[in-house]
Amino acid sequence: MAEKAILAYFHSPEQAHGAAAKLKALRAEDVQVDRFTNDIGHGLESAMADSMLSDKGDLGAVGLDIILAAVIDDSVYEQAVRVIESAGGTI
Repeated sequence: MAEKAILAYFHSPEQAHGAAAKLKALRAEDVQVDRFTNDIGHGLESAMADSMLSDKGDLGAVGLDIILAAVIDDSVYEQAVRVIESAGGTI
C-alpha cells in the first residue's frame, strides 16, 4: 500500500476541519489542522524566507493561513484532492 502526503491551505479552520473529517472517512492517517504565520524572524532566516515566499507567493497575505497535513493511500489520492478543493482548499 503506497501512501502520499498532502499539504493544503485554507481560509478558515472550519473549511479545513470539514475536509479533515472527510479525509478521515477515506482512511487518511495523521490528519492535522493548524494555523501558521509568516512572521519568520530576522536576519538570515528572514532573508531566506523572503526568497522562498517570492517563489510561491505569500499565502498568509491572501488569508490562506490554515494548513491541513495528511497522509493518504495512493489509491484514493485523487478523491482526496477533490475533497480538499471542494472544501475551499488549495494544494
